Amino acid sequence: MKKQQICVIGAGVMGLSSALHIQDVCPESDVTIIADKLSPNTTSDVSGGFWMPHLVGSTPPEKIRSWSQATWDHMTALAHSKEASELGACLVSGYLLSPVKLDLPLYWDQVLGFRDVNQEEMAKFPGVKFGFFFTTVMIEVRCYLPWLMKRFKEKGGKVQQRRISSLNELSGQYDIVVNCPGVEARQLVGDKSVESVRGQIIRVKAPWLKTFLMVTNKNPDFLDAYVFPGARKVVLGGIEQVGDWDLHHRDVDREYLWKTCTTLLPCLQNSEIVKDWTGLRPVRTSVRLEVEYIPLDDRSMTVVHCYGHGGSGVTLHWGCAKEVADLVKRELNQRRRNLSKL
Repeated sequence: MKKQQICVIGAGVMGLSSALHIQDVCPESDVTIIADKLSPNTTSDVSGGFWMPHLVGSTPPEKIRSWSQATWDHMTALAHSKEASELGACLVSGYLLSPVKLDLPLYWDQVLGFRDVNQEEMAKFPGVKFGFFFTTVMIEVRCYLPWLMKRFKEKGGKVQQRRISSLNELSGQYDIVVNCPGVEARQLVGDKSVESVRGQIIRVKAPWLKTFLMVTNKNPDFLDAYVFPGARKVVLGGIEQVGDWDLHHRDVDREYLWKTCTTLLPCLQNSEIVKDWTGLRPVRTSVRLEVEYIPLDDRSMTVVHCYGHGGSGVTLHWGCAKEVADLVKRELNQRRRNLSKL
């Protein structure tokens, strides 16, 4: 029997994890990834790799919790596995702080040890009056993506590095197309609800720092500053510029990050700067994960869309990938049933 041909657009954390799950649940299929950028040049590579739902718009809370819980289980398993050192997967504790009272976050009972911050703790940080302390999980995405890619190729997966300008370019070549283009969905499928939220980070060497810190003056969906102590490098961030598509580093943003983060944590002032990174978060009114049948001249194309994850690509990726693979399997089974009736 001829193998079904599946194409996955995008080689970020969402595309790679989706391709892997499809291989697992549809072993009779050939899976090809098509992407113009591969690691270490994807948006996912810029991510701090921190598990926390962030910038997901009006995505139904039950969906966020379901996808993020599956990812939590996966990432914590990696953090306790023999691959933890290779992937920089680890549990990390720290603070979410604010000068204004914050609502209880959606994920409060999914993380570990969630509690209010006491006055003695807050006295260490200038200008904050409220906050939470909890333990979450992190992963070094720049190590994780090559690990996912290696597993994908070992299972027979193929990779084409090229840019797709229109889904019509894939007409007649694949039985199902899985669309994980990140912020490029705005152009690729004409989805004007997709917006860029530009981020810029600094990675530094500060192995003495073991506690994360996030500060927000608005709400937990917009962070004014954050410091994530990864297994190898510490990430300094806080740039969230809506509607900005500029991928160039900006000195003014770098100065803001450095001043803000070192004011909050003076112990960082003598840390060694390793690299600056800039990326575009694919924000949407809500995450789009659904099947669409796109009419073409003499046939229709079955497309499974999976994009619009905002700042939560890492947090949601494993759960979303599982759902993508289930949808692909459902569509393939339906196609077989239809053929058997002919």
